[in-house]
Amino acid sequence: MQRLMSDQEAQPRDAASELASFGEELRREREIRGISLKEISDATKISKRFLDAIERNDHRTLPAPVFTRGFVREYARYVGLNAEEMVNRYNFAAANDDRIEKPPAVAKYPQTPPRDISPRPAPKRGIPPVLSRIDRGVIFALIIAAALAGVAYWAIQNKRQERERADATAVPVTTRRAPIVPAATPAPATQPDDSKLRLTLEVTANSWVTLEADGSTVLNTEVMAGDKRDFEATDEFKFRTIGNAAGVSLVLNGARVPALGEDGEVVKNRVFDRNTLAELRGPSQPQENP
Repeated sequence: MQRLMSDQEAQPRDAASELASFGEELRREREIRGISLKEISDATKISKRFLDAIERNDHRTLPAPVFTRGFVREYARYVGLNAEEMVNRYNFAAANDDRIEKPPAVAKYPQTPPRDISPRPAPKRGIPPVLSRIDRGVIFALIIAAALAGVAYWAIQNKRQERERADATAVPVTTRRAPIVPAATPAPATQPDDSKLRLTLEVTANSWVTLEADGSTVLNTEVMAGDKRDFEATDEFKFRTIGNAAGVSLVLNGARVPALGEDGEVVKNRVFDRNTLAELRGPSQPQENP
C-alpha cells in the first residue's frame, strides 16, 4: 500500500519538476540573449504579468492552457527557440500536472469505410462513322495542297515586300551625300540611388542579432562567421540587439560603417537612417559598391 501511494505521488511531482525546468529554461535563454520581459511584452502584446508567471510556473496567475500555449509559442519564437518544441514540452508537463485543468475528452465516432478510388480505364473511342467512310489518301492530298498553297503565298508576299523596300531606299546618284555623324556627348555621372536604404551585414564572428526595418523585425537569430545578408528599408534600420559588436561589419548604401564596439560588447537600439547616411558620406569616409 505504501509503495502504491509513493508511485501515485511521484507522478505529479515529476510533472511539477518538468514545469519548473521548462520555465527556468525560458528565462535562461532570454537572459543569454539580453532580452527583457518588457521587450517581449511590447513586441508580442502579451501582458508582462503572464510572461513572468510562465517563468515562475505560477499557474494560478496564468489563464486556461489553451491561452498559455499561445503565450509560450510567441515567447519562444521571439527569443529564437523552436516554438513548436517548447509548446510540446509544455503540453507534456501540463498533461501530468493535477494543478492544471484538463480539457474534456472528445468522443470518438466510428470511421467511415474507405471508398474505392482506384482509377478505371477510359472507354474506348472509335472513329466516327462519317469519317470512317472518307479515304485517307484524299485527306493527305488535301493537307499537302494546303501546305503548298501557304508556301506559295508566303513567297509572293516576301518578294513584294523586298521590292517595296528596294524602291523606298533607292536614291539618285547626284543627290547622295556623306552621312553626318553627330558628336558623341559624354554620359552623365551616375548618382547613387537613395530611394531606398540598403544595408549589407557581414559577419566576421558569431553574434546574436535582432534587426528591424521600418519597425518590422527582419532578423532575430544567431548569425555565424562568414554570413552576408542584405536588407532594404524606406526610412530607417534599428538594431534592437547585437550580442558581439566586433563580429558584425555594416555597409549602408555603399558607405562603410565604423566598428560598432569591442569584442563581446553588446549593442542595443542603434538606429541607421538618412541622417546617418549623410554623415557616413562625408569626405573622410570611404565609399563601396553595393
